[in-house]
Amino acid sequence: MRRLLLTLSVLISAHLFAQVGEITLTDENVGNSFAQNVLLLEDPDHDLELAEVLNLPDEAFYTPKNDIPNLDFTASSWWMKFTVHNESSFSYFILETARPITNKVNFFEVRGSTVENAFISGDDYHYKDKAIPHNCNLFPLTIYPGQSKSYYVKMVSDGEVITLPVKIDNKTRYFENDATQQFGHGFYYGLMYLVVVIYFFFYLLLKDVAFFYYIIYVAAQALLQFALDGYVYRYFFPGGGYLANHFVVFIAGITVIVLLTYVINFLELKEQDRGMLKIFRVCQFLVLGTTLISLIPGQLYEISYPVINGVSLLSIILSVVAIYRLRFRKIHVDIYFTIAFTVLIVGAVIFILGNFNLIGDAEIAQNALKISSGLEVTILSISMSNKYRRLQREKQEAQAAALKNLEEKNALMDDINAKLERQVKERTVEIERQKEELAEINQEILSSIHYAKRIQTAILPSSSHVEKLLPESFVFYRPKDVVSGDFYFVEQATPSNGTTPLTVFAAVDCTGHGVPGAFMSIVGNNYLTAGLTEPSVNNTGDALNFLNQGVVSALRQDKEKDETVRDGMDIALCALDQTSRVMYFSGAKNPVYIVRKAEKVEELGFDYEQGAKNLLKSEVDPIYLCEIKGDSHPIGSYIGDELKPFTTHEIELREGDMIYVFSDGYADQFGGESGKKYKYKTFKKFLLKISQLPAAEQREKLIEEYDRWKGDFEQIDDVLVIGVRI
Repeated sequence: MRRLLLTLSVLISAHLFAQVGEITLTDENVGNSFAQNVLLLEDPDHDLELAEVLNLPDEAFYTPKNDIPNLDFTASSWWMKFTVHNESSFSYFILETARPITNKVNFFEVRGSTVENAFISGDDYHYKDKAIPHNCNLFPLTIYPGQSKSYYVKMVSDGEVITLPVKIDNKTRYFENDATQQFGHGFYYGLMYLVVVIYFFFYLLLKDVAFFYYIIYVAAQALLQFALDGYVYRYFFPGGGYLANHFVVFIAGITVIVLLTYVINFLELKEQDRGMLKIFRVCQFLVLGTTLISLIPGQLYEISYPVINGVSLLSIILSVVAIYRLRFRKIHVDIYFTIAFTVLIVGAVIFILGNFNLIGDAEIAQNALKISSGLEVTILSISMSNKYRRLQREKQEAQAAALKNLEEKNALMDDINAKLERQVKERTVEIERQKEELAEINQEILSSIHYAKRIQTAILPSSSHVEKLLPESFVFYRPKDVVSGDFYFVEQATPSNGTTPLTVFAAVDCTGHGVPGAFMSIVGNNYLTAGLTEPSVNNTGDALNFLNQGVVSALRQDKEKDETVRDGMDIALCALDQTSRVMYFSGAKNPVYIVRKAEKVEELGFDYEQGAKNLLKSEVDPIYLCEIKGDSHPIGSYIGDELKPFTTHEIELREGDMIYVFSDGYADQFGGESGKKYKYKTFKKFLLKISQLPAAEQREKLIEEYDRWKGDFEQIDDVLVIGVRI
């Protein structure tokens, strides 16, 4: 009976909303959202299967009126239908649809009644099962010029808002634009992280609880955005399901509770406005209740979405009302604090009204909260700095008042004056002591960073040491910051099973750069050095196994503990027997390049396992570059339930061969006219071009090329390239 009523309703609506769901792609419109060209059908009872939907006429669907429509808070299934005619010059496309936190997005490519391709996405599924592993819901489309294909998409939410972009873009351009967007996300989250770290030190210094509530609020706000962007599902709960689904509404509630606590403390409502304090407490109770309800699956969980949005909006409005109420009563409230919450309420109102489908452009609504929260945190940071200055000024004013009081009563109250003078002197001494302590702490921090550079420089091999062991070689080393996460290693070792000394050299890229990377570089250098005399280390694979075990042990990276550090390094390690011209190589994610001159491929002498499949020939001379890849896992991580061993490659070299090992800083540098990455393909071609030059001249050419490419762009990572001539 229910199905009959559904069929009758869609047939009746057909007369009002009949549309043809067709999208025509051209070179000019690729990259747009085509939501107004698709057909939609709501299935509130989840009754319809694909076979039934295929048999429904176009008149059973309706067409949205916006480019990115909002389907409101919903627990229904939604079917989308469209046909794509490709009149562009492209063949491979990416379809982006449904916001990242949508539970299920099922994609079907059909021909007639036959399903030719089917993909899944959404945070109900395991992340690795998504059609394209990405925080957004993406699907691949292959449509050759002049070809047409039909598609159906089923979307299911558990009560959250579904927004419906139908963006179709050329595959290459999509991921280029996505890299820019990810960079913007990184800037936002980097800002939030920086604020948390800086004001954590303010809290430790001043012991003012307002700073503590502030950093907790900023951290919660960042986590909320992290969840809305799909990163919590991607990085924290890749298995999908309950935790991935419930985290958004849970962290939203926590964020509002902490925000209200922070406002209560900063505005000192206990002393300034007891009436507003009671209202704040009631609001906190409502948010807490809604947050707890959201943990219960079913209908209570479904209604928690609109409720938490409504209560959140009420809480932010309440905060702004409290601010202006105090200002109206001539009670001082920092102007930056006022501006920050005014900015936040604008963004929050747009975001929440967008969730309630009261704002047409869903994309603007979804980005409003992120933009306003970023501005709010920036302005609030100024406000918190003002609070710090105010505390200092109050101390100074208290001292001045005490001194003035002493001067006025000096004639009549000599005894009291003497006592007060002693008190002032004691306070002045204490303040001076505190100032000296602050200056000393600041100097210690600066000295520590520069001393860390001296330590790191000390562990790097000297130029004379490198020249002695590798006479025809070069090292191009350029840290991004004062200290570096990249380091190079050049030493001599005699294996236990032979008498011929081996020259060991490596290019190492630790997690991060700056101070964190420098710490990792010291750990890595220590274990590489220790491996030279370790009896169990007899080849480069053993050396990486020893390094891997050492890093895991040093950082206490237990696979069964979630709270451990997850850091490591990528490395290309070579051991060269210069007498027999045999080189042993092992890599953790990083390869080694060998450039050899030969008239024909057959004369090169590389076998398949040594990388003959990965050859690149110079465009001018008969010179070939062979890439021998390292293992795919890095140092410092588990593969499955155990530490996976590293492979040792034995390579016969020839006189004149050029060996290159490197970190990813050179190839990943943004630059050029379009601001794109340099990339490894360009890097290989340039190495082929300069490989026959003397080592010192190669280094100069690499530096010139890097500086030319980077131009005015910021250096994004540490850079390390090592070249060795046989």
